[in-house]
Amino acid sequence: MKKRLQNGWLAAEVSTRGAELLSIYSLNLQREYLWQGAPESWSGHSLLLFPAAGRIDRSRILIHGREYPMPMHGFAKDMEFAVSEEREDFLALELSDSEETRRMFPYPFRFRVEFFLDGDRLVEQFRIANTGAEDMFFSFGAHPGFFCPIVLGEDAEDYILRFDRPQNTRKIALEPYTRLCTPGREPFLEGDAAKPLSENFFDDGPILAEGFAADWVELRSLRSGNFVRMGIEGFPYMTLWGPPHRMSLICIEPWCGLSDDAGADHVWETKTAGNRLSPGEEFIRRLWFRPGCELAKEAHPGSEK
Repeated sequence: MKKRLQNGWLAAEVSTRGAELLSIYSLNLQREYLWQGAPESWSGHSLLLFPAAGRIDRSRILIHGREYPMPMHGFAKDMEFAVSEEREDFLALELSDSEETRRMFPYPFRFRVEFFLDGDRLVEQFRIANTGAEDMFFSFGAHPGFFCPIVLGEDAEDYILRFDRPQNTRKIALEPYTRLCTPGREPFLEGDAAKPLSENFFDDGPILAEGFAADWVELRSLRSGNFVRMGIEGFPYMTLWGPPHRMSLICIEPWCGLSDDAGADHVWETKTAGNRLSPGEEFIRRLWFRPGCELAKEAHPGSEK
């Protein structure tokens, strides 16, 4: 089921399946910024990754010594969320543990996703609660994709990824074919606040990096001034992914967690970069999205031109 939010600046669509954001449309600029799921490149829009972010070695995990199946990026992306609250500019969706989820993940939980419009920003807030009687272990991430180039006629070389302040981050070497994490590290951003893009940026596959300490990241055209800015505070890891050879989209994925290590023992409770919640505790993160163009007057529709 699709749900729509709108105010004077933005319109957004959300699917109750996976609590997936489907559209971020600027009413002022009359432009769509979120990838629209063209199957020749990627059929998704903006997946939510819970209770796993990244690849799971052999698609199985061990919890209390028992084996459970766990797909890449977890199961929440494939499940129907219930509508908890709904207004013109606000939507809350919830997923709780069930017989189906406990076959993959034995913990009781509540995963609440709130979408609301705040002026020219769309805010997406995540609340993961441990509703059980023992500690719960999990990973979490987001997987939004954006048109790149944003404007037809431009090339990937016209674009940069820009952060609110200089970053010192490391690229994690991934095992060939499996894309599992290895101990290898190399610099990704060394005191820089921007990363140039290119048509061949993803020729060697996805980029998984660690050490981010940023409030936001922005996909920006240096040619037209179009941009989409995403708030990422509290997400220390990031995956960048897109098609090789000729860029049509870029996924900018803030994560609280990592893919499995190559040769890992599969023990979920000691997984690298995992998160732990005590009974009754809540894990809260938020993203926000602000599309715009510095070369256009970003005014409220109907205001003086």
